[in-house]
Amino acid sequence: MTSPKDKIALAMSGGVDSSVAAILLQEDGWDVIGVTLRMHDPSIFGESANEVPKQARVVADQLGIKHYVIDCISDFQRLVLAPAWSDYTSCRTPSPCLRCNEGIKFGVLLNWALDNNCSALATGHYVKLDCSQNEVALRRGEDKNKDQAYFLAGLSQAQLSRIVFPLGDYNKSWVKEKARATGLPCADSKESQDTCYILPDLTFQETLQKQFSPDNQSMPGYILDWKGKQLAKHSGIHNFTIGQRRGVGVGAGVKAWVCRIDADTGNVHLTNNEDDLLSSEFNVSDLSWTTISPPDTPLECEVQVRHRSQPVKALLSDILGGRGQVILQQPVRAVTPGQAAVFYLGDRVLGRGWIEGVSEFCN
Repeated sequence: MTSPKDKIALAMSGGVDSSVAAILLQEDGWDVIGVTLRMHDPSIFGESANEVPKQARVVADQLGIKHYVIDCISDFQRLVLAPAWSDYTSCRTPSPCLRCNEGIKFGVLLNWALDNNCSALATGHYVKLDCSQNEVALRRGEDKNKDQAYFLAGLSQAQLSRIVFPLGDYNKSWVKEKARATGLPCADSKESQDTCYILPDLTFQETLQKQFSPDNQSMPGYILDWKGKQLAKHSGIHNFTIGQRRGVGVGAGVKAWVCRIDADTGNVHLTNNEDDLLSSEFNVSDLSWTTISPPDTPLECEVQVRHRSQPVKALLSDILGGRGQVILQQPVRAVTPGQAAVFYLGDRVLGRGWIEGVSEFCN
């Protein structure tokens, strides 16, 4: 385990969260160095690819800490972006933030920190670590509106034992006030977007397409209503996700949602009955646990199928080769292949699996 007075690397974006995390670490006696990941390809993003490193450098200079920039463009493309595009073109909706945390922030960056004589890596995530038992428990943050434990559910004990989360006991309003009191220029900056990899005026899917398939080689097909009637032709299944209502591109005359995407034909099926989006069970693959050993099964727990969804009581069973079956105590809306199902006991994060096998939604 680590302790203050050690050298610690802090992931810095120049935003208010990582900046206040730096202040709290300094107040606790850590020897802080700031590190920023360069993930944007200048050939795609132009000069804006340097924006985050510049913002972070301003804060680091103000706080009097050394600042480093790590080029991880190729790692980001390989571990996050390419899998995301592959998911979109395979009738899945990716979870890039989880993959980025697992492979980049707490993979590439953590390894860099340890290789450069740091005892640990700190970030501005709103989560807690509990080290009172024989293992490190990942728990929800104090600020329930900012809790980010869902996005860290794929971290291992080896990673958690080398991480510090200074903001876990605080809420966002306190963090902003702390930044104002310190005179940080980022105190009243806007919240960052859900995904940090979006070109101006484009969606995440369109940005990925520009990089990985500029000739629009994504499966086209037809948008069909609930009676099988063709409403319009679309340019690619990457533009759709289960439960989507806005931006479908057709007027059905009534409220309608995407309920199924056919990877074989490219057809996107709509429903005018929101109950068609409900599911009581699904399969998961590539299970990953924050605990030292996988929990015994069948496991009674709670599960979230997306970041903002409410946790639902569930039974996880039939685990074999990293796979499992999730049976929900009550149906959940728009369970989507490719997204993460995150398992909890109370406020503790147990782990995650990638949602598979929702036969009602995706052929």
